[in-house]
Amino acid sequence: MNCGHLLRTQAFLDGELDGTAAAEAEAHIAGCVECQSFAADAATLSDNVRRNAARHHAPAHLRARILQRLETGAQRARPRASWRGFWFGASTGAGVMGLAAAFAFFAILPPSANTLAGSIADAHTRALMNGREIEVVSTSHHTVKPWFAGRVPLSPPVPDLAAQGFQLAGGRVDEVARAMAAVVVYRHEHHMIDLFVWADRGATLPREAMSRGYRTIFWKRGDLDFAAVSDMDAAELHKFSVLIRKQPE
Repeated sequence: MNCGHLLRTQAFLDGELDGTAAAEAEAHIAGCVECQSFAADAATLSDNVRRNAARHHAPAHLRARILQRLETGAQRARPRASWRGFWFGASTGAGVMGLAAAFAFFAILPPSANTLAGSIADAHTRALMNGREIEVVSTSHHTVKPWFAGRVPLSPPVPDLAAQGFQLAGGRVDEVARAMAAVVVYRHEHHMIDLFVWADRGATLPREAMSRGYRTIFWKRGDLDFAAVSDMDAAELHKFSVLIRKQPE
């Protein structure tokens, strides 16, 4: 490759640029065939690593022992008969450790279906109200997909669906029930669609939900959870979700 901006493109993909520098790098990628090819190769590599990297799971007996100890710690951290007794117990080393264990225990539990539905709707609403629904603005999946590398521990699908009426607008990073999520943003006529993608934690997903006035469709694929949320009518949002599910892994 002969482009002299490859190092800057790599820095952009690694999340090392912000502000004006990031905007300049993105504008260059949009007009440079070599850097677009470089970004596409980086996205392909990220996908291959996620699919083929060896995954090591803790044995069942080890997981059971850890959960038992966390639960024991949580039980020890239960409130005493009075607030005075509670704070006295929590002020000791064992009390503080028990509280930490209790928080850790609840943090690893998968969220409920209702929690997920509310969390997705809240994140979508918050982004719209704060004016930060898009952090990387681009209609090119060659720019949006590699932008997520280094920002979230997964590689979301970022298909080009303009021909089907769903225009890619960009992406952002958000949070779903205490988990980092990639959010790929599309536009359909005057509606905005957020496609949330996050690592599966064994949660039971609601197939479809209405929350805060927004319709949300959930599904799983491999080790990832998905949610499409918008104020569109049901038929159009279902069409969008079907198009996403048809994309190759």
